[in-house]
Amino acid sequence: MTNSDHDDTPDPSTASHVHPRLRPTQALIHDAVDATTWLIEEGHESTARAVVGVIDAAAPQLRQPVQAVDTARRVLTGGVLASVRAVNRTVQVVSGVALDLAQLNPPPPPVVPMRSDALTTLGGSLDQVVGALNGAVGDHLSQAHNGLDLGMRLRHGDTWLRLSRDSLREDMPDAKGRLVVLVHGLATTELCWSLDAEQELGDASRHYGAMLEQDLGLSSVYVRYNTGCSVAHSGQCLAAALDALVAAWPVPVQSLVLVGHSMGGLVVRAATHAATTLEQTWPRLLTHIVFLGTPHQGAPLARLGQTAADVLQRVDLPATRILGKILAHRSEGVQDLRQREPDAVGPLLDHIQYLFVAGALTTDPQHFSSELVGDLLVPLSSAEGPPGEDPPGEAPSSSNVQVRRFGDLPHYRLQANADVYRAIVDHLGDDARSRISPLDPG
Repeated sequence: MTNSDHDDTPDPSTASHVHPRLRPTQALIHDAVDATTWLIEEGHESTARAVVGVIDAAAPQLRQPVQAVDTARRVLTGGVLASVRAVNRTVQVVSGVALDLAQLNPPPPPVVPMRSDALTTLGGSLDQVVGALNGAVGDHLSQAHNGLDLGMRLRHGDTWLRLSRDSLREDMPDAKGRLVVLVHGLATTELCWSLDAEQELGDASRHYGAMLEQDLGLSSVYVRYNTGCSVAHSGQCLAAALDALVAAWPVPVQSLVLVGHSMGGLVVRAATHAATTLEQTWPRLLTHIVFLGTPHQGAPLARLGQTAADVLQRVDLPATRILGKILAHRSEGVQDLRQREPDAVGPLLDHIQYLFVAGALTTDPQHFSSELVGDLLVPLSSAEGPPGEDPPGEAPSSSNVQVRRFGDLPHYRLQANADVYRAIVDHLGDDARSRISPLDPG
């Protein structure tokens, strides 16, 4: 069974239609052309300031004629670049009409299976590219209402879920009262949970959601969202989606578990905070939240990007100004990762059992070098909890907080790893542990 309001099986009668992602890609290309003209103008202005400064210092008597020439240059350059932008938008409108005519009733893109071997197919590769694009400029895609914006959708297996009771009964005939919802990290999609599954988990079709269904009798739901939007925005969208999901679930929801990888953990915290503020009912069903490599205290690379942008823009040279402008326009989602703790995420809640999982590149996760590099992207102290929590490596003082640290485990491998999966099951309780089947990553 496929998804939703339509059948995702390609219709031979529509085989000649333009791919549905081509139209939004065309719009993004024209946006990029516009952005390039503004960068060119920035470079021109920086060069002109340098030349005028040299002449002004060497021959002050030429200041007025030089300024007059520079004003004429600015008007001419600005006019040419404005014309380029006008032509660019005209071409966009004309070509857009042609694409729209060619794309009447287009077939939807097929759902890429949740398998590690599907990631190397054309559909899987395109999906990863779109995920990366959303991470880089997703806020722009959202504001421009570009069709490449991933928005927020929920998925079970190879089906996009429709959030009405009748539809969920059809899409989830074996729905259980215990749910686990998994939220991916920056610049990816839900397919990241299948990354290297064959090597890490012993089977290309294995992923945490499917395994928790088999071992613990949970129903799994995966979230797909635009990671370039702010953590606050994504959290609000997730809160609304979970509220609709729980309300429409085919059977009464008894418990809810959330699992977030990297940025996904911050989005989970933001969603819980937003839902609690709005007095939505689903946070009362929450029993456990698992964070996998989540930068609760920020990520050094994100802070380094902000510092580089500030420094480069202060150096008045064409190359540095242009590069600084590009870095300064990183997506809101990326910029949120530089913060010690985004305001939107809110505090931990007493009634929820929390698991913080941190990875280290070194074989010995207690080695002093592990504190410095962490899993390469997130330091151990950041992955092991919000500011003010227990010192790294120490047992948590709070009875509802558990911290696990793993060696030889870079950031991306936290999404599919046998040891991490066992830690998740262990966290869910003695009953869960007794029912888990052995894993042989083999």
